Amino acid sequence: MSHESLFLHAYDVNGGKVYFHSLTLDLFNSPEECPSPEREQELLASYRRKAGENSGIIMGCMFLTTRCSRSCGYCFLSGVPPGDMTSSEIDAGLDLMGKGPADLLLYGGEPFLRPDLVLHVINRIRSSGAGINLSTATGGVPVDPSLARELAAEDTFIIVSIDGPPAVHNSARPLRGGGNSFEDAERAFHIFRDAGCRVGISVTVTEKSIATVRGDFKWLMERFQPDDMGLNPWLHPLKGGRANPLQATGPGILKAVTSCMELAIDRGMYIEQLARRVRPFVRRTPRLKDCASAGGRLVQVPGGIAGTCDCMTVCGDHGVSLEKTGELDDLLTRFRDLSPVNFPDCLSCPALALCGGGCRYDAYHASGVLNGSRSERCSYEREFLRWMIEKSVRQGRESLIPAGGFDTVAMPMPVGTMIGEEQAVVD
Repeated sequence: MSHESLFLHAYDVNGGKVYFHSLTLDLFNSPEECPSPEREQELLASYRRKAGENSGIIMGCMFLTTRCSRSCGYCFLSGVPPGDMTSSEIDAGLDLMGKGPADLLLYGGEPFLRPDLVLHVINRIRSSGAGINLSTATGGVPVDPSLARELAAEDTFIIVSIDGPPAVHNSARPLRGGGNSFEDAERAFHIFRDAGCRVGISVTVTEKSIATVRGDFKWLMERFQPDDMGLNPWLHPLKGGRANPLQATGPGILKAVTSCMELAIDRGMYIEQLARRVRPFVRRTPRLKDCASAGGRLVQVPGGIAGTCDCMTVCGDHGVSLEKTGELDDLLTRFRDLSPVNFPDCLSCPALALCGGGCRYDAYHASGVLNGSRSERCSYEREFLRWMIEKSVRQGRESLIPAGGFDTVAMPMPVGTMIGEEQAVVD
């Protein structure tokens, strides 16, 4: 017998109704198939236990420098003073990360403005024998091929930010002082690829590029044939919570994202931001946290400050001295329960066990509280889920899987990107 369930949601597809259960991630033809109230409470309790587990630091992020050679209009570092980490700060962070397994992202600014610090990280990881998966993000600056080979030897995943063809990219990511930003990014891509690195491309979508993003995405895929692609339509607020001036709005976001996803499925391209939703939906493996910042990420910025969220820490919010390990532990503990399964307002949302709560920095500035939400992002998540459900009903869930599957060699960070996404979460 069916019951009134907070977790059962009806959808009209192909002239009929289907029912999606936000805890089991199952699709039903009838509400009679809904799990019992007792089973639902067991599942919810198990997800809450899993979300609160202390798995240690599974992901690190080091802002080696906040200096950059570009002046991107949407960058959340706008207003952050320039500075560089020191080798001793790097050593202290690696000591806290221990032997792993963990992921480490070298970030900025432009990390390759400090190639000496990049090399220091490589040497420290080698000498310690730690099981750390290394990745780094770059907008493209001149890099010595010998450093690229050192990174390749560590199986480093390189993420090059390229927003589209030259005119699109140069408009979004202009070089300080002038010059062709696209040429720098393209040159960097090939230096790393020729050295033997796995190389992906990260595309940021703005209000200026959203109308052409599908064509731009296809052009990049065909020109570079990257190992992986990122697609980010959600721009972080600037320092102090100022609204990002280039954030796209309205239903065009969903249309742009799903059109690129269709391309990626056909071409076998892995898109991390979308895989975070598609993979748990297809596998029925709830994703309880969207980001390791919810208690499993160590972020370091110049000046010996550490935190658990990239944006918060570098913008001077919710950070502590790296030397005060007790305060850092308290901060990680406080963030550990930041999962939608613990947010009362999220329990009735169909995307409850798929969105992982999205970005806590964005939600914090939109709502004023760490466990708040960003309403337009929530609406998008629900509509993306609807798209997955409709496609699954018509073509089967496997139609959402890129050719070749999710477990590709390009998948850059198998620990951090899987946080809160479990094969089994029930005792």
